[in-house]
Amino acid sequence: MYLCTLLIALSSFFMQVLLIISRVLVKVTMYSVCIQVKCFNAPLQPSEIIGVKRVVEEKLPEGVNVRGLTLRGFLFLHALFIEKGRLETTWTVLRKFGYNNEIRLDDEFLPPSFKRAPDQSVELTNDAVETLKGIFSMYDNDNDNAIRPTDVDDLFSTAPDCPWREGPYKDAAPTTALGGLTMDGFLSEWTLMTLLDPAKSVEYLKYIMYGGDATSALRLTRRRRTDRKKRQSERNVYQCFVFGPRKAGKSALLDAFLGRPFSDSNGSTTEERYAVNVVKGSSGSKKFLVLREIPEDRVKNMLSSKDSLAACDIAIFVYDSSDELSWKKTAELLVEVAGHGEDTGYEVPSLIVAAKDDMDPYPMAIQDSTRVSQDMGIEAPVPISAKLGDFNDIFRRIVSSAERPHSSIPETEVGRSRKQYHRLVKNSALFVGVGAAVAIAGLAAYRIYASRRNSN
Repeated sequence: MYLCTLLIALSSFFMQVLLIISRVLVKVTMYSVCIQVKCFNAPLQPSEIIGVKRVVEEKLPEGVNVRGLTLRGFLFLHALFIEKGRLETTWTVLRKFGYNNEIRLDDEFLPPSFKRAPDQSVELTNDAVETLKGIFSMYDNDNDNAIRPTDVDDLFSTAPDCPWREGPYKDAAPTTALGGLTMDGFLSEWTLMTLLDPAKSVEYLKYIMYGGDATSALRLTRRRRTDRKKRQSERNVYQCFVFGPRKAGKSALLDAFLGRPFSDSNGSTTEERYAVNVVKGSSGSKKFLVLREIPEDRVKNMLSSKDSLAACDIAIFVYDSSDELSWKKTAELLVEVAGHGEDTGYEVPSLIVAAKDDMDPYPMAIQDSTRVSQDMGIEAPVPISAKLGDFNDIFRRIVSSAERPHSSIPETEVGRSRKQYHRLVKNSALFVGVGAAVAIAGLAAYRIYASRRNSN
């Protein structure tokens, strides 16, 4: 009772301090001796230990056990420090664990910027994933494989904020009917944050009890250009860019990917949006697929950057199969994106998705799409219907294509002509080289013949 009264009397600021201390120290087993040595470089004398334990035990019997102070006892002790004005004791403990005066981790306790090639990405290691699974289980109190929004808030109570309340992370992972995060959804949120902002991911991992350093939490993938040469990818996370004109069905596809019901009222997306979930790869192992929806009016600005496709493992082009204009715009987008990939060296596997398959196709729809897909050397469009819930295994197909980065790469007329020109130049150089070698060999033979005749 005394502890509750004391904590209520404290300001919310110091409540946050105590919460951080308790979360940080979960991995420490003996709060009385271990923390004293770690934070103050001086062990307590036996008589001092007895005195501290007596003070705590008098007001909070469950705050002490045979090993030292319990977690509640440790919190109670710091509540006493704060009440008596001994704030520096609490701040010393916080600073020892890397926190600054703003109660954020200091820069020296965070990894430096992750230097990588544009076509490399950052993923969670198996060690970090297993730790996150353990943390999820701690908060899944009713063992229903889901943690509620209030549990998520509690998880991040020792962080500056909950990083998933706003875009691009808000509503980016699958949830239960009550808004809870499943295990896959929880790991998906961490996967997306690691992909987009590795430094922030490590920072927040540390806020929620991860004890390892950056090298044990994150791994750098092989360059996608190298994957293409080796004809295989070792990644666990694939990012798919979703292109298409307005009202083609891009948003409905992302909603379905997250398990959300179809709605006819979906409007056009004006901002980029992410959706991430778990998909089985070709070998049966779990892969994380990140869908990045790119509004039609954002494509031109995005392609103005040379490295804009470097982060893309695969691109899909969605069109309304009942609308001829939608198809024409999608075909133009396909040529534009493929051409940019050819110009920059960041060619990506691509799939065409014929959405709204529940509606009657426009005349010549099959002929038009077949001609374009054949001309560009990629698969025929994959028909889907979000309204009927028929997705033709599209998400597994996306992952399967991303796992084979050398295949399904569209080729434009300009790109094809460029390759033919380079091939011609290479063959011409080879022909000239062979001809020169023959001429030199002939000249050398003639000189030998002339030398022998003169000597005779």
